[in-house]
Amino acid sequence: MDTWLNEIPGAQELAEWFGSWPSFHDAEVLSVELNRTGPSKVSVHTWAITDKIDSRGFYVCERNCIVTFWIEDLSAVQLAHFNNQNALSDLDFYKKDGDFVLYFAPAHGLDGEIHAKSVRIEFSPGGPSNE
Repeated sequence: MDTWLNEIPGAQELAEWFGSWPSFHDAEVLSVELNRTGPSKVSVHTWAITDKIDSRGFYVCERNCIVTFWIEDLSAVQLAHFNNQNALSDLDFYKKDGDFVLYFAPAHGLDGEIHAKSVRIEFSPGGPSNE
């Protein structure tokens, strides 16, 4: 885990839940809430894909959870294509010029990035309530 992740409340707990920092490959962005003042948030449904195959021939997924990135002091937002499905090929999370950057690499749907001065992470086991 990158050392700067230690600056983010909740990042260590998320990495411990998965056994390492999650890949977010095939994860789905459920919601994006941007606020002029106060915290904004992005909620992502993710899981760990194992090398096990189930009876239907699909990879078995474990550690199903909703990860919420609480972001404050936004300095840049560039987002496009949010729709009814927002699957990611990757969610890059890094630090650049003093900002934390969430970069959403799309598989289908949401594309773009958010820059913020402050981030904290919360997660809850399970999937979206609409499943």
